[in-house]
Amino acid sequence: MQEIIKYQQIDSQLRKVEGELYSSANRKSAFQMQQYLKDGQARLIKLEEVAKTLNEQYQKATKLYNEFIEKLDELSKKVEADRGEKTDELEKTISAFNQTADNLENNIAILGQKIVNANKEFESIMNNAKKAKHNLEIYKANYNKEREKLEPEINRLKEEKNKQKPKVDPKLLAKYNAKYEGKIFPVFVPETKGRCGGCRMEIPAGKLSELKAKGTIECENCGRIIYIAE
Repeated sequence: MQEIIKYQQIDSQLRKVEGELYSSANRKSAFQMQQYLKDGQARLIKLEEVAKTLNEQYQKATKLYNEFIEKLDELSKKVEADRGEKTDELEKTISAFNQTADNLENNIAILGQKIVNANKEFESIMNNAKKAKHNLEIYKANYNKEREKLEPEINRLKEEKNKQKPKVDPKLLAKYNAKYEGKIFPVFVPETKGRCGGCRMEIPAGKLSELKAKGTIECENCGRIIYIAE
């Protein structure tokens, strides 16, 4: 039992150092910058599609507007030349055309503003992306310094853990690994005054008897393996 406990102690130290590296503010900030750049790239692709559609709509609207203006000019000339009964009808047609032309002009103005806004957003994303890339490099460099500082200790503990592993009872090690993979840690905890050394739940009398007889039992509450401390 002492060998698996020692193995667990080494593992605990290793988890602590690796956890320190994993929870690094620089690591988290670098990840945020990477995510921002990824999201920004996706937004740029979408903006390019939007801008392309807006430009196509703008070109079509402008072309249609110019065609209407030409027709209006033709109708206006026709009204001037026609002094007969069709004048009123032509003027009504011109009025309708004018309304359509005004609507097209408004649509063109709206499309133009949308294009301007899309270009501004594109420029803003690009500028922010440059800043994000710069910050990312700083966070990466700082994180690498932290990693370089902690890696010797991590490697030392890994080596110590590997040396201890052959000394552990294979059956206990198998139980340890199964619980460890199930996100339970520490796996082995001592019985303390009739309670589980992990969750502090009181151990039933029958289970205490089993513990004394077998040397280990599984906690009915937290799933850890309880042993009798020497």
